[in-house]
Amino acid sequence: MGAAEAGTSPALSGLRALVRDRQLTAYLLLAVALSWAWWVPVAVTGGTVSHVPGLLGPMLAAVAVTAATGGRAGLRRLRGRLGAPRWWLVALLPLPVAATVAAVAHVTGDGPAPGDFAVMPGIPAWSWPAVLLVLLVVNGLGEEVGWRGLAWTRLRRRLGLRDAALVLTVPWALWHLPLFWIDSGLADLSPLVLPGWLLGLACGSVVLGWLYERSGSVGVVALAHTAVNVASGTRGGEGLVAAVVSAGVIAAAMAVLAADRRAAARRVRDAVVRA
Repeated sequence: MGAAEAGTSPALSGLRALVRDRQLTAYLLLAVALSWAWWVPVAVTGGTVSHVPGLLGPMLAAVAVTAATGGRAGLRRLRGRLGAPRWWLVALLPLPVAATVAAVAHVTGDGPAPGDFAVMPGIPAWSWPAVLLVLLVVNGLGEEVGWRGLAWTRLRRRLGLRDAALVLTVPWALWHLPLFWIDSGLADLSPLVLPGWLLGLACGSVVLGWLYERSGSVGVVALAHTAVNVASGTRGGEGLVAAVVSAGVIAAAMAVLAADRRAAARRVRDAVVRA
């Protein structure tokens, strides 16, 4: 036993052992606790204060759990690789899609102006680059360091891609719950479209999990998450733009799952041949 461990109280040592043995559970509980500690008071006091600080909960939870169980080496693994340039380009795809749809809609009717993509609940009326940077750091990294960097990797140790995505969708959806009582964009969501929102979340879980595995980069999936939110969660992303981007995410998820099924079938055939 090292000197640092010898000086640790039995209660703290027991807590660390519990977290080490139940890392995913510890992460989920802490992520919800940290985010809801901001969101619940905001919701019960009228829901007008910005929800944005609460988005950091998953990242803070992942860093805390990883630091407690894996130290500096664990934090380096959590950070992941930089990722090849092609994956950063893939992550940006929702933005040109949204820009194209918006441009066509603007020419043919009443489409959004470019500045509308910088208008999002909870964020001040800053320039588009400033809004994008805030979303990338607080929303993209704030969520993806936890949901993909920690939770996804642990689920994939025992589950296939589809099942890991579906299982992760449940706590990810529940984590959002207080936002339905806050001016966050979800408060105005009609109960009729709630199933569509859940489907989009599940498909996003598939695509982001696949992208994380291919790129090995939390930064790449954070950028992809941010790009989707800019394309569908801002004033510019209302209506047709959001519908097209959401349909694209669903189509991408279906393609990923189909490719995963084909790969699994090939592995089975190869195993039979080798036997």
